[in-house]
Amino acid sequence: MPVRFASRLMLVLALVGVVPVLLLGGVSFRANRDELHQLVGGLQTQSAMELARSCRQLVLVGVDNLRLAAEYLPLERLEPHEASSVLSIPLRQLTALNLLVLVDGQGRAVAPAVYTPEARGNRQRVTEASLDLFSRQAPVQAALSTGAAIGPPYRTPEAAGGRVALAVRAGENASRLLLAELSLAELGRRVEELAQEGGLAFVVDHKGEPVAHTGPGATLSHEERGLVLEGLSLGTPVVRTVRGVDGIEYLAAFAPVPDLGWGAVVGRRASQAFAPAEHVRRYTFFWAVVALVATGVLGLVLSRGVGQPVAQLSEGVAALAEGRYDQRVPEGGRDELGLLARSFNRMADELQRRETELRGWSEELRQRVDERTRQLREAQDQVARTRRLAALGSLGAGIAHELNNPLTGILGLLSLSSEEVPATSPLGQSLRMALEQARRMARIIRELRQMAEQEREGAGRPLELAQPVRAALQEVREELEARGVSLTCELSESVPRVLGHADQLQKVVAHLLQNAVTAMPEGGSLTVGLSAVESDAVCLSVKDTGKGIPESLRERIFDPFFTTKDEPGRVGLGLSVAHRIIEAHHGRIRLESAEGQGTLITIILPAVGGEAHLA
Repeated sequence: MPVRFASRLMLVLALVGVVPVLLLGGVSFRANRDELHQLVGGLQTQSAMELARSCRQLVLVGVDNLRLAAEYLPLERLEPHEASSVLSIPLRQLTALNLLVLVDGQGRAVAPAVYTPEARGNRQRVTEASLDLFSRQAPVQAALSTGAAIGPPYRTPEAAGGRVALAVRAGENASRLLLAELSLAELGRRVEELAQEGGLAFVVDHKGEPVAHTGPGATLSHEERGLVLEGLSLGTPVVRTVRGVDGIEYLAAFAPVPDLGWGAVVGRRASQAFAPAEHVRRYTFFWAVVALVATGVLGLVLSRGVGQPVAQLSEGVAALAEGRYDQRVPEGGRDELGLLARSFNRMADELQRRETELRGWSEELRQRVDERTRQLREAQDQVARTRRLAALGSLGAGIAHELNNPLTGILGLLSLSSEEVPATSPLGQSLRMALEQARRMARIIRELRQMAEQEREGAGRPLELAQPVRAALQEVREELEARGVSLTCELSESVPRVLGHADQLQKVVAHLLQNAVTAMPEGGSLTVGLSAVESDAVCLSVKDTGKGIPESLRERIFDPFFTTKDEPGRVGLGLSVAHRIIEAHHGRIRLESAEGQGTLITIILPAVGGEAHLA
């Protein structure tokens, strides 16, 4: 009963002392804020309309000046070599123009554009990037239809303020157009003046994109863009409070730019615009605090015995809601509050135990999902690469079959011709060069045919993989010594046999060794390893310290005719042939490389007696 009495007393005191102050203060604050919104918003609307008129005048004056220049000058009769010198006259007079260029009816320049590279006054700097933007934004077709046209405004990173492309006919029935890039630097300075002392000002085009802006990155916040889009759709001034990209709230006004479809926005910080209303709110809060303190002092004696335990329980509940299960509350007293505290602590212990179990299960499940996802992705990549290589191999085999017979005739004719012509004559030298290239073509065609025939050669016979590995090492030993490459062999003796063709596997190892040697033109270290994998597979690895393979090229490294080597005579079939041979032996080949740190190629082959192919 005392607890209920204290609560009711505190409630009555709060209602009598605090609620009236808050209600009166809230009503007064709202009335003052609405009045200030109307007054300051009207002033901002006037400023926005003035900025819009200045923008319209700047662009239309530019069009008029360009039209006068086109009518005054004999542009239709100018020769290309005369155009640049003639256009430099109006360019010097019209300081708001960045450049002038004369084009024909298809938009092709009659002569190079005339401009001043460096910024000066209202004129902005012209670069290759700005010229490219100007050529894309120039309203050539619109000017051919109407006689004069204004393109969409655009901005360049190297210059403040926007730009807009203008176009007018060189005469009433002329086939040429005079194009100009109008600088909006003057508009940008006007925007900067309006945005001084923490204000907001910018101009947007018909799509709502900034043309002149002083904010960070020249971007609009979500609320600013909403104000602009509403004003552009209505075509009338709009006033509202918006939050800028800097997180500051503004009282902003939008005004449409007549005839252009653009818009101008001018704003003032809300903290400045609504300062009198904020004073009323602060006074309201002050007196509300005074009333609350008085209420607290009056009810402290009766509520202290209840408020502290309830607050501790509230903190404990909030901690549980946030996931902090180690939070406990004091269990003092044997009354209902003490019983509630003990029950709460037991509940927290149980929740903490279950949370620990759930986290363990979740982590285990996540690891399993990640592992399965990785395995599935590797399997999908392997299947896709195998299908792609199979299709390319079939295509190459068909082409090789069709080219083999005519190439054989060409080789015979070239051989006979070279024997009948003196070797020292120019014709004899040319015939020998042609014969060498034809033999190279024959070798490529033979490798293409071998790629297609590998899968039809059967399973092979059991063999020791170390034998073809040593034979391949013997082939490149002299080249290793010549290039200064140190060789390290880690060939385990207790390796199970594999089922396959020794000559094909030797060719695979030879290709891998040759690629590794080529990747180390200035010498390096080459490591060849052979080991067993859980007694049911054999692992062969070739690792070099060469220049590595960029990540963007690794997906294509097994494609036919793709190579990263600059040496002549290499056609890009080595790794493709190796991949097809390993696939035909039901194995798997994997490449790991880091640019500038070397390459590791790993081959996994099933041991004899394996019931299934490697995934």
